[in-house]
Amino acid sequence: MADEQPQMNDTTDKMFYGMPLTDIPNLFQTPPILSDMHDIHDVGHTFMIKPFKYDSLNPDREPEPLHGMNNYHDIWDDNHVRLPCSLFNLTNDGRLRWPIIQNALTQLKQKCDEKIATVNDIKLAIEESNETSFKIGCLEQVLNQAYSADQRAYFMSFILPNMISLALEVGYVCSQSPPLLHIEKNGSVTMLQRQFNRKIGNKHHTYQSLNFIYLLQSGSPWKIEKLKLPKGVLTFRRFALPNEWIPKWTESQTPLCKIHMRKDQTIEDMHGFLQVDFANEFIGGGVMNEGIVQEEIRFTICTEMLVSVLLCEVMLPHECILLIGCEQFVSYSGYATTFKFKDNFIDKTPKDSWGRKLSHVVAMDAIYCMNPLDQYIFENMRRELIKAFTCFRIPKSMEKFMFGVATGNWGCGAFNGDKQLKAIIQLMAASEAHRPLVYVTWHDQYLLESFWIV
Repeated sequence: MADEQPQMNDTTDKMFYGMPLTDIPNLFQTPPILSDMHDIHDVGHTFMIKPFKYDSLNPDREPEPLHGMNNYHDIWDDNHVRLPCSLFNLTNDGRLRWPIIQNALTQLKQKCDEKIATVNDIKLAIEESNETSFKIGCLEQVLNQAYSADQRAYFMSFILPNMISLALEVGYVCSQSPPLLHIEKNGSVTMLQRQFNRKIGNKHHTYQSLNFIYLLQSGSPWKIEKLKLPKGVLTFRRFALPNEWIPKWTESQTPLCKIHMRKDQTIEDMHGFLQVDFANEFIGGGVMNEGIVQEEIRFTICTEMLVSVLLCEVMLPHECILLIGCEQFVSYSGYATTFKFKDNFIDKTPKDSWGRKLSHVVAMDAIYCMNPLDQYIFENMRRELIKAFTCFRIPKSMEKFMFGVATGNWGCGAFNGDKQLKAIIQLMAASEAHRPLVYVTWHDQYLLESFWIV
């Protein structure tokens, strides 16, 4: 690689190393031809909708819930999300909780419609629904200080009542509870964008918390930015790599894959590629609290990704989670403490035949090395190779569409990863998976040049 010189990309006039981006296969060039939903007989794939085929000539047509509207099939166990409308959702004194929630939300909506609702009314509705006191200082700061009078009026009279209407319709649009995606079990859930409160207890300690209490409480300025955010299909897939599929790294004769390296763009700018989410082992990381680095930013601008927090148990070293079809709703600037909401975003990503946007994201968690030297231990490097290969390996159903992987400095921030080592590991994993690599160094000119020379 050392003999090749940096090139100029004709379309963006930016410097890169390696193959031109246009020479890296992506989903937009050759969208995969999917089997009809009727023909999917995988017992591990749960459809929350009736079989549906997207028609670009009728883009507003929406799939129907699996059992039809207003035909809710109640499930309340440790293998499914526990929806608030369930008959098994009871208060501490044995009363049905759903009528209490309905009453609180209906009263709040009425005040919104009458344009007399206040932030305190929101607080009271939440407390009545949860039978506990609730702090919403962060939300108060957004509505009463960060928002202009017009923005506050628009939220209280339009956004909030529409959110309430969607919440009250949970039993109509979710005709059954979706399954939880457990450790060591391959599984997928395909659902409407409109579909979706897991009741969290001790049995769910291996799941990330999807509780807005921490997000609504008082907090830092960048945390407040998350609350400024405002018909299709989504799929969430959990995959565990069998031991027999793990490559024999020391014996491999696989040549290095094609690579495109640049520093001036973000991973989410790499449209049409498999985009890597630098995930926490508990997917979503600190998105519901103070965290706002790569993963949390992605979940904040693509809020449908939060459903994976609801569904997915903690990831093991040989597991990954794929998020397919999630839409981007806002643009942003900055990173971490400088993160700022920028503007509403119109996501023009084309859709596949199931009605999912051609947006494929894979959650890939790195080892946290309190002592940075630990990452050079053989077993730790092997763990990272297996994790990256698990994430980059393409399913058999899409072997004809070896589109590229967009990644970057995985685990190289708070997790103390070495950028050169992580780049080499990801290059090895992508090569073994026979997929080209798009590597974004995030403004690091030294890594761009030094890695290429190596």
